Amino acid sequence: MGNPLKDKRKKIDAIDGLLAGLLAERLSVAASMAGLKKRVRDSAREASVLRHAAGLVKNRALRPAVLAVYRELIKQGRRLQQAAKRPGRLKPSD
Repeated sequence: MGNPLKDKRKKIDAIDGLLAGLLAERLSVAASMAGLKKRVRDSAREASVLRHAAGLVKNRALRPAVLAVYRELIKQGRRLQQAAKRPGRLKPSD
């Protein structure tokens, strides 16, 4: 008989392995958009992303936590875009 806690942690580690790569890819794409946008912040787009994310979460009890993560993801994307717009800064793909 397996150890349920160890099994759950192993599952989380596997998910994290996928998630870290996807987050890095998403942030890299977001940062690469800096030169395509007049302004870094687009409140309408950010609201749309949050609505879309909320709709993807079937378990309503988890929505606030998922949306908190997305808000931070959006914040970090903006930060990377601002950095990419500064002269002399390395681009995320460099």
